[in-house]
Amino acid sequence: MVKIARAMGLMALSVTLLSCASHPRRGELRMPYDDRLRLASIYIQSGQSERAEGLLRDALAQEEGRPEAHAMLGEVLFLKGDLEGSSRHLYRALQVGGDDAVVLNNLAWVELGRSKAGKALELTDRAISLQPVPLYPYLDTRSRALLELNRYEEALVEARAALNLTPQHDTSMRGHLRQLIGEIEGRMRGIEGGFY
Repeated sequence: MVKIARAMGLMALSVTLLSCASHPRRGELRMPYDDRLRLASIYIQSGQSERAEGLLRDALAQEEGRPEAHAMLGEVLFLKGDLEGSSRHLYRALQVGGDDAVVLNNLAWVELGRSKAGKALELTDRAISLQPVPLYPYLDTRSRALLELNRYEEALVEARAALNLTPQHDTSMRGHLRQLIGEIEGRMRGIEGGFY
């Protein structure tokens, strides 16, 4: 009896999961905005950014005045290499939702990609002023902006501070920061040797 109940429970769970996995048709507005965001997030995490993009565009058609879909679409477009589209949606997210540290930091990366390090630094400073936790990703972005502005000593201070704040278990971030520190130190040596 217990086995039958367990099997029926597993079948019900499978049906539920399969119904969630089907992609809603473009333009289908019966799905609530928040459900679209949740499903888009699942698609993004599973590498299906095209499906996420469609859902996010539909969410914007539902509720243009909310920042979440703009912010998520900005991230998807950044990953696709569409810096202009990403910038447009991230700025719109800030316009309708106010300052948000994550959105500001993501936008700073977009501006770095567009060779606008001064703007990236300004955005990162705004994000840091909101006292985000954890702080190290923002210091990483700030260091990168300072590096692009040839402010090497400041960049090195920020990169080292970010590394000190990064948990030991975050080996990917720690490796990135060590590489960044090496790049900054290399440029500083280049200046001393007359290469820059």
